[in-house]
Amino acid sequence: MTRAALASYNMDPELVLLLRVSAGAITLLLVCYLRKYSLKIFSNLHLKTAAALSLYLIGFSYAFTGLETGIGVLIQFGVVQLVMFASSFHSDRQVPKNKSIGAIIAFTGLIYLLWPSGDFTLDMKSSVLMAIAGMAWGIYSILGKNAESAISATTASFLISIPICLIFILLLPNNTGFSWSNTGALLAICSGAITSGIGYALWYFILPKIPSTNAAVSQLSVPLISAAGGMIFMHELISLKFVLSCALVLGGIAITIWKPK
Repeated sequence: MTRAALASYNMDPELVLLLRVSAGAITLLLVCYLRKYSLKIFSNLHLKTAAALSLYLIGFSYAFTGLETGIGVLIQFGVVQLVMFASSFHSDRQVPKNKSIGAIIAFTGLIYLLWPSGDFTLDMKSSVLMAIAGMAWGIYSILGKNAESAISATTASFLISIPICLIFILLLPNNTGFSWSNTGALLAICSGAITSGIGYALWYFILPKIPSTNAAVSQLSVPLISAAGGMIFMHELISLKFVLSCALVLGGIAITIWKPK
């Protein structure tokens, strides 16, 4: 939804960023209120997760103004894999071979699915921003393994991220080549409230229960789910390329989470 607001509706990335982070914070605050969750905003962990989340949201929002969707996703998920596997190597000193092999197979399937056909140009500035976003998301995911409360940690991260993103925007020169779109704004709000706010809270709930390598590779299924959603709701045709990609990605994930006896 964020990519659609930026690319399809030419929305200002600063506005999309603020709508997204604000909608996520408001939604999570509402959940905390309704479910009567205790909320401790400022802690050492929450400040770190907020910094990582802000860097991810900023990098993601600006990167997609100059990158094709497929290449952008490949850069993002490629860097996420590197960061999370590097963390596993650092903490465990030894990652089982099946996890490394599974990651390679799954990422190969993602490359096959998303690699653009024909010639394409790579915007270096946008590519670096997307790599930064991927690194930040990897760090955000690693920090999530230490979160005691998924809702509390995610809510605090989004609340602290609002002033961080606002300060960043105020320091940048204004762009004039973008336009307002009601649909684009709605997409940005939905992205912040549902896929970001609620989605990231669920991600933080799952993270402590699985190894970092499994978490890293499992994320490669997200583009497949997005593509499948387009086929279901937009009546797009199922292609042989998509089927083969599914086989590679899901097969790689299965190899990664498999526990040899």
